[in-house]
Amino acid sequence: MSTPATPAEGGQLFLRNSTGLVREASAFDAMIFNAVFSAPVGATLAWGVFFALSAFPGADLVTATLLSFVLNIPVIIMMALMASSMPRTGGDYVWVSRILSPPAALVSNFGAAFSGMIGATFWARYFAVFALGPVLVSFGVIFHNTGLIAWGDRFQTDNAWIFLGGLFMILLMTAILISGTKRTMRWQNVFWIIASIGTFIAFIVLIFGNPTSFQSRFNALSIKFGATGNSYQKVIHAARSTIALHPNAGHMSSTLPAVFVIMTFMMWNWWSVYLSGELKSAGNRNRHLKIMFTALTWDVVFLVIGVLLIFKVAGYAFISAAGAAGNTAYVIPTGPFYQFLSSLATNSRTLGVLIVGSFIFWSLPAMVGNSFMPIRSVFAWAFDRLLPARLASVNDRTHTPIPAILTVMGLITVMLLWSVNGTSFQMWLALGVLAGVVCVWIVAFAAFTFPKRRPDLYQASPANVSWFGIPVLKIVAPLSALVMAFLVYDVLEYPALAIQTHAHWWYVPGFMAAIVVVGLSIFYIAKAVRKSQGINIDLVYRELPPE
Repeated sequence: MSTPATPAEGGQLFLRNSTGLVREASAFDAMIFNAVFSAPVGATLAWGVFFALSAFPGADLVTATLLSFVLNIPVIIMMALMASSMPRTGGDYVWVSRILSPPAALVSNFGAAFSGMIGATFWARYFAVFALGPVLVSFGVIFHNTGLIAWGDRFQTDNAWIFLGGLFMILLMTAILISGTKRTMRWQNVFWIIASIGTFIAFIVLIFGNPTSFQSRFNALSIKFGATGNSYQKVIHAARSTIALHPNAGHMSSTLPAVFVIMTFMMWNWWSVYLSGELKSAGNRNRHLKIMFTALTWDVVFLVIGVLLIFKVAGYAFISAAGAAGNTAYVIPTGPFYQFLSSLATNSRTLGVLIVGSFIFWSLPAMVGNSFMPIRSVFAWAFDRLLPARLASVNDRTHTPIPAILTVMGLITVMLLWSVNGTSFQMWLALGVLAGVVCVWIVAFAAFTFPKRRPDLYQASPANVSWFGIPVLKIVAPLSALVMAFLVYDVLEYPALAIQTHAHWWYVPGFMAAIVVVGLSIFYIAKAVRKSQGINIDLVYRELPPE
């Protein structure tokens, strides 16, 4: 049975007097929701480290991660204040529509939703290319099984197999989302715990590992695949002209774009605002701040530890060289991924299997937030009558918006097909960042004007807090906008992050303008349709939606 989503009658503004959703998510659920949406530690290490070092030689990833921590602070404070002031399903869509205007809200929320769908697509594709494929190849290497190596190679190189691997994750995620928020959080948490345990085992192995043993095991394994001599040194020598032997924090042309690479993953520790409609005590400002800062600190601490440990054992120069494109001296069938290289720091086959195998569990929890958010956005738009009422239907047993879930996951499947055939991983991620920038810019403007434009809501809200007599929102909102401007600057200044060449600079404003056009189109087309039905949807935005 579903809660009916029939058009409101008798002058009722919203479709129903309640959303039908239930506040089932805990603070722990929300913390993990943020941490794995933003920077799932093992998965970020498995890919982000190698891309940053190969694309920007000399990048100091520790410095870049610490700078990212600082850049996130004003954004988190702003989002926590806004979320606690209007704890409703839809997040920024509710805030912006009630403070600025409904069209601006559709633009900001569409930007966030599109960014989320890009992320869901990325992690579905990641599952095949950076999780399942490498795991199979690594197991094939460990157990000397050529069949596993061949299967793993297909999932990393064949577009059809990549699509099938990603589709499996989408179908699994769809079933989990339909089962209910509480069960979805349980799946998220269990997979996160398993993946984290494997990552921490890798850390422990690296703590006790040493460069000499690592090099010896790497060389011995390389010989089994046709290499001769000291393969470790040959890998470094083969890429010597394109890499740096040591990190250089003062080399801004490497460190600044590395900040973007880290922020690509780590700029989303406020994403739990989209859980507000289903989060317990969502009107508590300190609860939101604790959730967001705990997730941010978790990501920063363990990313720094992970980077320092792999450099300690494998060496900065080797990690940079192994990830460099076209390095023919690296002959081992599986790529130089963090989990695989970590497993070489131990003689224990069991520990190696646990380290490598656990990385297959990172994709699902990372997909939860990316798919959950756009589903709730579609639901919120339908609840405010912008989309067909059917999309606001909620199943009475699971308390989930099944039509909205199926619609969004269908769109993500289409985007997966596009992603596999038409984009690189980094370009895909950069598009997600730029879409998110549009959202944060609009939210920052709404937050800055909140005290003046809606004093009736602001005065009684948790956002009504000042520092030295100045509303906090008027401090953190401009800073948040500047952080987003820096990310846009990074993409324009360092084309390797996304656009590949300075000649394509117009891709960035063009893509962001397209987000604005689509968001405005959704609103004005919906408004025209409803007007033809005798419904004035502007009336909806004069008050907060029911819980």
